[in-house]
Amino acid sequence: MTNISFAVCDDDKITCDAIFRCISTIFSKCGINASGSKFYSPSALYYHAVNRSGGGFDIVFLDIDMPQYSGIDLGKALRHNGAESDIIFVSNREDKVFETFSVNPSGFVRKKNFSSDLRTALKSYLSKKLSEESYLVVQTNNNSTTLKLPVSKIVYVEGMRDHQYIVMEDGERVDVRMTLGELEEKLVQFDIVRTHKSFLVNLKYVRRIDVSEIVLSNDQMVLLSRSKSREIKDIYLKYLRKVGSVMFTE
Repeated sequence: MTNISFAVCDDDKITCDAIFRCISTIFSKCGINASGSKFYSPSALYYHAVNRSGGGFDIVFLDIDMPQYSGIDLGKALRHNGAESDIIFVSNREDKVFETFSVNPSGFVRKKNFSSDLRTALKSYLSKKLSEESYLVVQTNNNSTTLKLPVSKIVYVEGMRDHQYIVMEDGERVDVRMTLGELEEKLVQFDIVRTHKSFLVNLKYVRRIDVSEIVLSNDQMVLLSRSKSREIKDIYLKYLRKVGSVMFTE
């Protein structure tokens, strides 16, 4: 992922320009070749996004309080017309956070805490994109076939003596010629963590963490070491905060 197209929409020109500069700077420091556009009205962004040759933007940054349409209404309109752009809201309207969930945003940046929130949101966004575009190259145990597995589709890894089985989102079990330790070293950067001496689990697919087991989104249960229970719960809560997918109380 070296090229990103983005758009910023805010009806306040000075604010819009400042947000645009900060985003451009962060992308540049991350080695991303980013091309951006600024819009001072939601209708202008909407028209451009749905009529743009070759598709819309990879990511759009929307204010919420704007004339004609709110940023949330604009996000809904973009989704309704098939725009697949990731959306990050940049606003002081924290009371609207729950309403933004209707467009499945990638983040919410508070203007009053702009610099810190923006860095966190973009770090999460880039980490997610890196995972989606990354592959694990492995050799199978049975016939030494070389496979290229999308990391984001790995649900968990189970170690059984001399065999390590990578279980994919579609249910496929791949018997690979690697140790569990080697797999852990390669996958930990993608939020795939060791939960037990015999299991690595992709936090993306975790539904619930109990005392001695983890329930995954496909209802599969995998083992959790009691000695690692507190550590894994802490790691999972940090993961949820990083991806900004839920709000919760402990």
